[in-house]
Amino acid sequence: MTKREAESIDAAQTVRVLLLEDSALDAELVVNQLITSGLQLDLRRVWTRESFLDALGHDPDVILADHVLPQFDGDAALELAQARAPHIPFMFVSGTLTEELAVQALRRGAIDYVVKQRLHRLPDAVRRAVAEAREHQALRQTEAALRKTEERLRLIADSLPVLIAYVDAEQRYRFANQAYEDWFGRNPSDIVGRHVREIAGEAAYQRVRPAIERVLAGQRQSFEATVAHRNDSVRQLQIDYVPEIRPDGSISGYYALGTDISERKAAEATLRRLNETLETQVHERTQALLQSEARLRAILETSFQYQGLLSLEGTVLDANATSLQGILSTRHELIGRPFWDTPWFGGTAGMPELARRIVARVAQGDTVREEMTLQLPTGERSFDFSMRPLHDHDGKRVALVFEAVDITARRQTEDALRQSQKMEAVGQLTGGIAHDFNNLLTVISGNIDITLSRLERADQADPRITRTLENALRGAERAAALTQRLLAFSRRQPLQPRPLDLGQLVLGMTDLLRRSLGETIELEVSDGPGLWPVEADPNQLEAAILNLAVNARDAMPEGGRLLIETSNVHLDDAYTAHDVEVLPGPYAIVCVTDNGCGMSPDTRARVFEPFFTTKDVGRGTGLGLSMVYGFIKQSGGHIELDSEPGRGTSVRLFLPRLDRDAHLPDDQPGRARPESSMREETVLVVEDDDDVRAYTVECLRGLGYRVLEAHDGDSALRLLERPETRVELLFTDVVMPGISGRELADRAQALQPGLRILFTSGYTRDAIPQGGFLDLGIAMIPKPFTYASLASRVRDILGHPGHASH
Repeated sequence: MTKREAESIDAAQTVRVLLLEDSALDAELVVNQLITSGLQLDLRRVWTRESFLDALGHDPDVILADHVLPQFDGDAALELAQARAPHIPFMFVSGTLTEELAVQALRRGAIDYVVKQRLHRLPDAVRRAVAEAREHQALRQTEAALRKTEERLRLIADSLPVLIAYVDAEQRYRFANQAYEDWFGRNPSDIVGRHVREIAGEAAYQRVRPAIERVLAGQRQSFEATVAHRNDSVRQLQIDYVPEIRPDGSISGYYALGTDISERKAAEATLRRLNETLETQVHERTQALLQSEARLRAILETSFQYQGLLSLEGTVLDANATSLQGILSTRHELIGRPFWDTPWFGGTAGMPELARRIVARVAQGDTVREEMTLQLPTGERSFDFSMRPLHDHDGKRVALVFEAVDITARRQTEDALRQSQKMEAVGQLTGGIAHDFNNLLTVISGNIDITLSRLERADQADPRITRTLENALRGAERAAALTQRLLAFSRRQPLQPRPLDLGQLVLGMTDLLRRSLGETIELEVSDGPGLWPVEADPNQLEAAILNLAVNARDAMPEGGRLLIETSNVHLDDAYTAHDVEVLPGPYAIVCVTDNGCGMSPDTRARVFEPFFTTKDVGRGTGLGLSMVYGFIKQSGGHIELDSEPGRGTSVRLFLPRLDRDAHLPDDQPGRARPESSMREETVLVVEDDDDVRAYTVECLRGLGYRVLEAHDGDSALRLLERPETRVELLFTDVVMPGISGRELADRAQALQPGLRILFTSGYTRDAIPQGGFLDLGIAMIPKPFTYASLASRVRDILGHPGHASH
């Protein structure tokens, strides 16, 4: 040590000196000599055995001892110091110590001796002794930390199903992990010191010898080899040799990693036999896997799960890259911090306390698994979290391992499924109500219509009675429109889809939309280029767009801007994974956007529920958006709504692209005015509701038809089986107890070929095979129907033989 280094030690710290001296005068001379030299002292002087032993417990930096004392001597003090505190430097300061005795003292452990006649040597000797002792102490601490790190790496290496070893330049093992015992049947301690040939066997050694020679020449090696396992099987290993290069460029040895790839190689062979085209992909994947396993750290870092290692006290020892990316932190920022005091838990109320309790449980030997939602710096994420203790070879708990699997996407999918099931349940309920209500409306509106017709024919109509009946009929028609909206939400309305150009449909609605919106709303229509054709019911689609526009108008009472856009989009698997009802593929979009008041999160969550409305009483039924939702879903599409308070609302209607060539049908000619029967054709009416059946029979008889009636399918078939019964038209309800209307029609046409069929129902979901779309050739009149609509439909069918089949 140089003089400058000794002076830097003096300036940095006070030197704690234990002085074994019975002479007060000699002690004063020693202290003055040390202080004069610039040393800062913390002196403790003793002269008996008991006081010397007590002073050793205060851990002095150096011991200065006289050789001869009245009741104690320096040799005995040296022996005690070597036994109790061998790390403390011991130095003789004596006037009676001969050169021969000094040499003996040095051999017994003293580091120096100074005669009292030459005390000027004492300060430098003290400086040197203290500096060397501190260097030795720092070295011991470094060695202890190194041993702890090695123990941790040994623990990690032993927990991996990979052969990991270090081999020196003489090809002898210096380290081997626990996997070697499972593979070769030898304890790692027995392997250390042995030659590679002795462990692997002569045949295997000769196969890998060229690679060993190359890695000892400084070249990294990676190859596959067949090696015999102790269970007499021959296994395939992926072997990686990584050279250890000294600072001077020489090779001190190499690291060897061996991964059992036997099962993987068998799977690869199977895949190649099944599909040769996958060979390249399998090869690339295999190479990627081999590279990820080349280093011990890579095994941890390549995981997409959040993984890490904790001490038994809960401080972070290590964490993989995935977990660090999730909280935007580095390993340096986390290591040494309590697990519960990290960004993984700090942003979520109550989670630090939960994490602390989990660590305490696992430290006691439990394995814990929890589902938790955490607010991370990267956003809110849901996890399947688990933690378990890690044991050493003796079964002692030495660390804690945590793992968290991100299940955010799965949670979102489950939430979407629950919402879909909820809407389906509400749809079934509303559809059933609408069906029964349509039967009632058929009787009510039909009889009002008949009454008005008879009053007109009798020319006895009282204007007040006529006005009352017309008001009642309009009320029934509004009720029918309400039930139609219920059927639209429940996806049970019969649709008549046809190929459409969304751009032309929206542009054709421009005048209607402007009249509906008023002068305070600025309307802008943007037609996207190359718009794909779709297949939908044009009347229902126009009603849906108008509904959205009116809702937007109500959200802008002071005026605003409404934008309607059409465009194309392709929904991929990543988008549709969050909604089980949406299929990936090409879609055409109608987007309706306003800059009105917007919606709160609670309103957005319920906006498609039937009867839910934020409007004042009397201003809305709550069925507008639910009707749009049901129609789009029934058409095989998807609806998406974005809205924030104060920032407006955007609703996007997705309709699947029509793959086949789309040709818009020409407008159908208007129907001829309904006429009464001039040939007295026979109509068989089958309806399980007595009131609806009575009304229908009365209407048809009033039109001049011969009418037979039956309350169910079995009764109708018995009538048709009679030889004398000849029927031109079967008018049947679709949903009936026993035989359905569809089955009745099939069996009736088998009895009387050429029989014409007309269906009716409050909804026809059970009779319509393609998601609510009417097949060509199926004639149907929905309930409620009026006298005039029934007359026109029956006359149209009987006048066109093409309606005889369905």
